[in-house]
Amino acid sequence: MAVVSLIVLVIVVAIGFIKKVNIGFLSIGAAVLLGMAGGMSSKEIVAGFDTSLFVTLVGVTFLFGMASINGTLELISKKIIALVGRRTFLIPILMFFLSAGISALGPGHIAAGILMTTFAVYLALEMKINPFATALYAKLGANAGCASPLSLTGVLAKGLSEPLGYSGFGVHLFATTLISGFVFTLVVYVIYKGYKVTAENPMKLSELPKFNKKQLFTILVMAVLVILCIGFQMDVGTLAFVGAAILVLTGCVDEKKGIKNIPWGTLLMITGVGVLVNVMDTLGGISLISDFLMSVMTKATAVPIMAATSGILSWVSSTTGVVMPTLYPVAAEIASNIGANYVELISAITATSFAAAISPLSTGGAIILSSYSAAKELEIEEQNRLFKTLFLLSVANVAINVVLAALGVFSLYGLV
Repeated sequence: MAVVSLIVLVIVVAIGFIKKVNIGFLSIGAAVLLGMAGGMSSKEIVAGFDTSLFVTLVGVTFLFGMASINGTLELISKKIIALVGRRTFLIPILMFFLSAGISALGPGHIAAGILMTTFAVYLALEMKINPFATALYAKLGANAGCASPLSLTGVLAKGLSEPLGYSGFGVHLFATTLISGFVFTLVVYVIYKGYKVTAENPMKLSELPKFNKKQLFTILVMAVLVILCIGFQMDVGTLAFVGAAILVLTGCVDEKKGIKNIPWGTLLMITGVGVLVNVMDTLGGISLISDFLMSVMTKATAVPIMAATSGILSWVSSTTGVVMPTLYPVAAEIASNIGANYVELISAITATSFAAAISPLSTGGAIILSSYSAAKELEIEEQNRLFKTLFLLSVANVAINVVLAALGVFSLYGLV
């Protein structure tokens, strides 16, 4: 049954990749059939659905989605870009950190990626600079900042790790994912000669509107949330619901739009795959994966091998939906059996998986292509060229992360 459970996971991921359907539904259905075949009760099967994680993710995405709907995040972005003035060579790096900051505040890599990548493309076209490279800086930033304790990925990492006996690594995970993204952003900056960007900045601070009362109150609510969660270690999920309720009651946001903006499909994918992984774990599938990996790794090679594994898996699946729920339990077994550091392992897994996520086969790469295509009509030949370029950049990014893993960067050398 352990072998069968692995085959089922491969089939589910393959169907999701080929048919472009949400594998959350497939995973739950497959988990029920697999669990029944393995002699598990319905209660044992359903126990894999993490209701606490689901509620937390709903609260976080609801609150910060509303900050996007009422224009707060977009106006913050424009005002920061305006501060650059004539120093336009700073815009590529600024785009990375601005996108990373917004992603880290809570919206996550998908929401922040869509917002900032679209903004980056239109800004680049106005400035007459490379829109593809500018969109890439924005998406790399959204991916790099998404592992903060406030964001969807950080919340998921905590939810997956606490049942395994690990906690308190939020800042470490955030820092390593940010460093990983920034390293490749510098590579892209050199490749596309971002240091030579000279153009007229269309964003003038004096011409931008002031924050209205609703946006100012939204900023206040977000700031209080950040202080309470990071400064006082309070639970982000429950506080997000409090913040969302306050914004709704004060009329700062449209509640119906906020609810529609919650990425229900993504949340179901994460929790659905969790059900399947729980059944796999019960039937011995996770142990089978970890036993195989341990047979080809040592304590010194564990981190780069896990980094490479996560990057390859991310090319055909979702980081938050598949890679993290599948490989975090494997990392725990590897840590306990060969003495590798669990936090270093999951840092390498998370960062490298997001490194692969600029591939056009993934959501991240698709966002870049769609934003660029929507702003500028592309011929089929140019679309194919950009598709190939994005995939090659994704491969290069994964390779760099494997090297970083081998050099011990994901341990942060004990500094955090």
